[in-house]
Formats: sequence, structure tokens, C-alpha cells
Amino acid sequence: MPPMIETRAKSQNDVGTFAVRDIKKGAVILRECPFVADLQRIMIHFHTDPAPTGDPAIDAEIRSLKREVESAIHDRQCDLSRMAETTANGGDVADDRRPPPRARAALDKLNELAVRHEFDSRPESIQEKWLSLHDAFRVIPSGSESPVGISGLVSPKGRRINDTIGTSLGKTGTGKNSGRFSVRTARKDESGVITMEDLWIKRENLTTVYGTCRSNSFLSGMLFERACRINHSCRPNAVLMPVEKLIRYLEHKFGDRIPPDLMLAPGEPNEHAVLSDREIRAGEEISLNYLGSRDESRSTEARREILLQKYGFNCECEACERRECC
Repeated sequence: MPPMIETRAKSQNDVGTFAVRDIKKGAVILRECPFVADLQRIMIHFHTDPAPTGDPAIDAEIRSLKREVESAIHDRQCDLSRMAETTANGGDVADDRRPPPRARAALDKLNELAVRHEFDSRPESIQEKWLSLHDAFRVIPSGSESPVGISGLVSPKGRRINDTIGTSLGKTGTGKNSGRFSVRTARKDESGVITMEDLWIKRENLTTVYGTCRSNSFLSGMLFERACRINHSCRPNAVLMPVEKLIRYLEHKFGDRIPPDLMLAPGEPNEHAVLSDREIRAGEEISLNYLGSRDESRSTEARREILLQKYGFNCECEACERRECC
């Protein structure tokens, strides 16, 4: 059967997944296992275990970040007590109960360490898939070495290292290299000899471990090679669900009379399916709702704020352009 979809460039820094033929409602568009299955569990482990990595220096940094979070939240609780007292005495004080900026910064750094530790434990084939995903944040760590993906270079030398992993040396350029980052690359020739070279590369040609994780993770922190290239819409035309859940749904709906074109053989553990939620015409872009279940009371402003903070983009889908609640 010919493929239903293709992934192609929409612009220089954006790709999308499009239907190559008409797709009827309820069709299974894609089946895929995540190459990283549960980053949320890994992050929780870092928050609760006193020595999650076994490296004394990193674990000491993690404990320091935890103390910073606890201290910041304690200070905020004291502030809230004073706010409550002021309000009780007739004052009018806004009560912002989100974690204070100092705590959010420490939490973000703690999550970055957890994700980097998980990345380092994975084989190179998984690391390459990870860093090939879109990075909406591209925050290159300064003063320390870190792995980065390289893509989109157009020079003859650059094309030879596209789609490889380099090492950011934590230095930014000056003069003619202003706005670029020092990256150490490794290239193997036909005889197997590896040549190391330090290059100055623009931010838009680099992807980072934590940036790609933040930009792409679904649900409990899953990364997919193909599903992560499906863009968001607040009124999507497809849904992502575990194959096991889909099989149970079909069995409940059809019993032992499931239509042949909907038959699903038992998949691998954690396999997911992208299912069309309505009829999709050839050439139409496939979309998913990154926010999960629909909330009809959620305003355009609320959705855009969540998506910008979590995924790094300002939503311009049709529902947002029409200022619809969804």
C-alpha cells in the first residue's frame, strides 16, 4: 500500500508532515515506538534521589539546585503569607502562585542535567535521532562542553558534517565569528581515519540535547523519530494514542467484527499510533494537539502562553487566528 504521509520542509527552519493521498476518518496514519519512552520518570528520579548519577561532582550540583528550589519556594511562601495579611487588612495584592523565577531557573537546570545524563547513556544511533529533531530554544551552554547536532550547512565542508554530532566547546566568537559558536567536529574518511576540526557555526545550524527534548516531548516525556515531526494545532486532524489503547477501543466498538483495514496486530511495548480524527485531503498538513485533551474553556491567550513556555513557539493555527476557545 502506498504511504499516506510524507515529511517535508515548510521553510528553512520548519518541517511538516503532509497527507499524500486522501485519508478517511479513523485511519491509522502511523505506528511508531518512541526511542525515548519516559523522560518524566527520569526527571522525577533526579528530584528524589540524593545521588542519581553516581558522579560526586554532578550529584553535589544536583543537591545544590534542590536546596535553591526549596529556599526559593520557602521565600515565596513567606511572601504569600504577607500578601494574605495585606489583603485581609484591605490591601489589593496580586497573588501569583507559580514557582518564583529563582526556583524555575533551578528546576530548569536540574531537568537539563537529568536529560543530559539520559542522553549520554544512549547509543550513538539514538543520540543522532534525538539531535535531528527540531530545537525551538537552541540554548548553547557557555563555559562547558556539550553535544550538539549539526545541520543545514551549505558549504562543501559543511555538507560533509551535516546530520552529525559535534561538541560545543562553550565559547562564542568575536569579530568575523561574532554570533557563532565553537564546535569540535569529527569526520571519518574512507580509510577510517578520523579528523578532528574546530569550526565556528551559527546557532541556527545547531541543536541541543535539552532544547530538542523541550521542543518535542509528548505526554510523559516521549520522543519519536517521525511523530515528533507532526506540528501542533489547537483543533488537530489527528490524535496520538498507545496502540494497546486503540486495540481495546476497536474491540469495544466492533467486537469480533473489526473491519479488515482497521485490524491491528499486537505491537511492541509502548508502541503508539497516529489516528486521523476526521477526513484529511491529499496535500493537507497532519496536526496533533500538544496540549493533550481538549479544554473548550481554554482561551487563545492561555493556550499560546502554555505552548510558548513549554514548546517555544507562538501558535498561529486556525483556531488561534479566529480567537476560538478550545
